[in-house]
Amino acid sequence: MDSMTWDNLLDEYFFARILRPDTESSYRKVVNTFQVFAGADNRPAQVTRQQVLAWRRYVLHQRGLKGVTWNSKITHMRAVFNLAIEEKILPQTENPFNGVKVNANKNKKKTLTKKQLTALYLTMGQFEERERRTGDNHRARCALYPTWYWLTVLDTLRYTGMRQNQLLHIRLGDVDLNERRIILCSEGSKNHYEHQVPVVKWLYPRLEILLERARAAGAKLNDPLFCVNYFTAKTDRGNETDPLQTIKSFFRRLSKECGFDVGPHRFRHTLATELMKAP
Repeated sequence: MDSMTWDNLLDEYFFARILRPDTESSYRKVVNTFQVFAGADNRPAQVTRQQVLAWRRYVLHQRGLKGVTWNSKITHMRAVFNLAIEEKILPQTENPFNGVKVNANKNKKKTLTKKQLTALYLTMGQFEERERRTGDNHRARCALYPTWYWLTVLDTLRYTGMRQNQLLHIRLGDVDLNERRIILCSEGSKNHYEHQVPVVKWLYPRLEILLERARAAGAKLNDPLFCVNYFTAKTDRGNETDPLQTIKSFFRRLSKECGFDVGPHRFRHTLATELMKAP
């Protein structure tokens, strides 16, 4: 019990809980931050409530992180210790991570104004024209190329309100243009349920082109649809990165060019806000 390491503890937790790889990664990151604070020699069996309270003071006061961030860390740690205590893997009889959450003021959901939406599409239009003039030669140098592909990403997020992870999990076979719907598989959904979203008329043409070009590039029905590597010049493919990294690079560059933050979740909040305002 006392010799249980943090890695061993996490292995026990992951064995008992069926979690996604990215969720497991989140747990490891939180545990690592606690380890850094507590010291390399600290073991799970040695964790006390006083130590957790000291960590809270460090996170909130010295590092200046928000209450919502602290509460997220505690949720992860408490879950791991709950299992360990229930299974008598650790000697503690009470969870030291219980009762240490703080009141976190929730900020207003971040949305995009009509002016910002116009600005970001104008920005993409400028790069689309620049790309048309220069051809394929400069695509590898700009995260906004190919613009037709990234405009499809933007429109999909804007008109469906889906999450980034749901977008990245869409396969070619999940899009049914005849029925005008997209299946969002359970693997990409936050609540692990499968969902469907309609393909509205403004989105249809872009998805049709994306499907055609993905098939022409050799993509099969079970392959991811939103993968910019299909459309990267062959000379650039030595620099292929995973889809998550490419979409992060795209929104980081677009935000820089627009002069305000643009991200997948802002489209989701914007659509939700517009629907609430609708009669």
